Amino acid sequence: MNTSRIAVVTALLCIGAWTLKAITVSLAGGPNLSPLEDALFLVGLVASLTAALFLGLALSTGRRVGVRVLAALASIIAGVAFSAAVVALVEWIQPADPGWIWGEINLWVFAAVLLAAAVWSRSIRREGTGDGDTGSRSAQTSG
Repeated sequence: MNTSRIAVVTALLCIGAWTLKAITVSLAGGPNLSPLEDALFLVGLVASLTAALFLGLALSTGRRVGVRVLAALASIIAGVAFSAAVVALVEWIQPADPGWIWGEINLWVFAAVLLAAAVWSRSIRREGTGDGDTGSRSAQTSG
């Protein structure tokens, strides 16, 4: 199982879903006017939670099962806490009469940080084991 690759792919899916959501909101003329808005948000949300879960698994590769489960849960909790902190920061700096886009900033920041963390986890796993998550590259390419 290549958990760091799954984290990268689902983070990219999250970014794609929330990009399409922003486009549909813009084309519809504002929030709650597009029938696709809720579905795209849900796809992005599930993708972001999946990316966070697999990021925790990728960072705990080689550990006992209990540690991996705790790492996966901790990564989801950390993601929710980070997103809440971004919301608080955005509310603090936004103008007096913000447009709908200000409500989307936390999604974009969270998705970008998730993607960066997933790519980083992939690079450190490659340095440590040679393939990103499991075994060695020579064992995977031979035979």
